[in-house]
Amino acid sequence: MWDRKNEDRPGRYGDLSKFITDPDKLELVNGTEVCISAEEDYDIAVDLEGQEEKFDALRPFIAFVAKNICRLDDLAQRFDAAHGGNGRFRHLLAIVFVDEPYVIFEYWSIDVNSTFDVVFHCEETRFVLESFGTLLNLPPDWSVEFA
Repeated sequence: MWDRKNEDRPGRYGDLSKFITDPDKLELVNGTEVCISAEEDYDIAVDLEGQEEKFDALRPFIAFVAKNICRLDDLAQRFDAAHGGNGRFRHLLAIVFVDEPYVIFEYWSIDVNSTFDVVFHCEETRFVLESFGTLLNLPPDWSVEFA
C-alpha cells in the first residue's frame, strides 16, 4: 500500500536535483534571499529579511528544508483537497521563510491575485502543519516524516 504521508514520490517539486541541499553551496543574494532552486528550475528562494546575520547558522536548516520541499508541498496539497479544494491546487510556492523551528511557505494563486501562508512546525522526526491560510491550530495528525 502506498504511504502518501511518507513516501518520496514525484510531485511538482519532486526533482531533488533541482534544489540546493548542500549547506556549503547556499549563497545570500540580494541582501536577504537564499536561492534554493534556480530560476530556470523551480525559482524558489528563502527570504531571511531581518535574519541576514544568522545566515551561516541557518544554512543547515535551509538545506534541510530544501530537501523536504516536495513532502511539505504535498502535505499542503493534501490538506487543501481534504478541506474543500477541488482537487487542483492552483497555487505556486513563491517564497519560503524560516524561523527555526518554523517553516512558512508563501503561496501565490495562479487564478486570482492573492497570496496565503502555510506554516509548518519542525518537531523531532516530522513536520507538523500548523496553519493553512486563515485556518489556525490544526490537529497534529497533519504531518509528514522528514526525508
